[in-house]
Amino acid sequence: MQKKQSRYKAHLFICNKTRSDGRKSCGHNVDPDLKTILKDEVRERGWKIFVRVSESSCLGVCDAGPNIMIYPQKIWLSDVSRDDVPEILQILEEIIAG
Repeated sequence: MQKKQSRYKAHLFICNKTRSDGRKSCGHNVDPDLKTILKDEVRERGWKIFVRVSESSCLGVCDAGPNIMIYPQKIWLSDVSRDDVPEILQILEEIIAG
């Protein structure tokens, strides 16, 4: 094992977990283009060296989803949609400037 420190100031985890038993989950409601939109915006702003955007499996609060976690800041965003992208980008801008 090698232990390293992340080079990113922020890492977004977008939950895409889908439950097969019919219960609500992020994957059933998440905009399939959300990750692409956020990645494109991060790249266009020149933030790729500061911000990583990834998909994740279950974050543990499916009923509040779709969910995004921003680490290491411990920011939890619930009921996220495409309409929230400008606010998410504002949060990232503040983290990068911080």
